Amino acid sequence: MNAKELKKYDLIIQIGNALPEESGLVGLFTELANNDFQTAVEMWEYKMTMHVTELSHMATAKNLESAVWDALANKSDARLKQLLADSAPLQKLIYTNSATVATGANLTYLTQLILASKIEPASEILRLVAANKNVDFGDSFKIILDDVFKTYCQKSGTAVPSLNRKQTMMLLEFALKIKGPNKNLLVQRIKELG
Repeated sequence: MNAKELKKYDLIIQIGNALPEESGLVGLFTELANNDFQTAVEMWEYKMTMHVTELSHMATAKNLESAVWDALANKSDARLKQLLADSAPLQKLIYTNSATVATGANLTYLTQLILASKIEPASEILRLVAANKNVDFGDSFKIILDDVFKTYCQKSGTAVPSLNRKQTMMLLEFALKIKGPNKNLLVQRIKELG
């Protein structure tokens, strides 16, 4: 076994033994990503799985989901997105179990899927967000919709977003699932696009 492999296994053990809210956890993931990116993503999934109940606490979720996502994205955003797209368990941990859903990088990723008309993966993630018991789906969906509209307008240099029929229908489908005061407002905003 060479020095690189020894370091990888040492980092795996350190990450496994670290508490999910420990401040040094992100540094360990960064170091592991520099050594073996795929293993770092697999350990991220493992660590969140081992601490799935703690992901409902915002401070833990910020450290274990948001901060680690940012660290991995800084190393290779494209590879991270590909590995995330291929991992239904990782998506579930982020979008159904974490209190940080619809914030930061996970919000940006979902917005990019919607605006790229990747309807099937975007719809699956929205389904996972709707199943998240740590947040109100109406509030989360409003944040998502606001980000989609803002991002579209910034990229196109317009004041009003213009989405295609598939995007609009998908968003409308999820807006209709909202229970509470946001439902009518969000349904109306989406209908005005069509």
